[in-house]
Amino acid sequence: MKKLFRNLLAAARTNQVEVMYFGRASEFLMMTSERIEISDEMNTLEKLLDGLRRRGNVWAYELDRQHVVCTLNRKVAQSSDTLNAGDEVGIFSSKSLFART
Repeated sequence: MKKLFRNLLAAARTNQVEVMYFGRASEFLMMTSERIEISDEMNTLEKLLDGLRRRGNVWAYELDRQHVVCTLNRKVAQSSDTLNAGDEVGIFSSKSLFART
């Protein structure tokens, strides 16, 4: 029921996706989730990740293409997957939480 309500609320907002950070990504970026407005220029997972990487050095390092793993609506995603309003993006790192930075 909570998920249904959240999806309805997200659909009411224009062109937003919910981005959730897990494990190492959450710890090092100091974020658990956020809503991000998507546009025609930011309509794929790779473009979303590029926008996040532009936030700074820690973001670029933690979201490195070789280590970032993403889900789209709870399924493993490819960087070319298209984003739609109300989608849920999960961001994980394949690096160990205990690995040296």
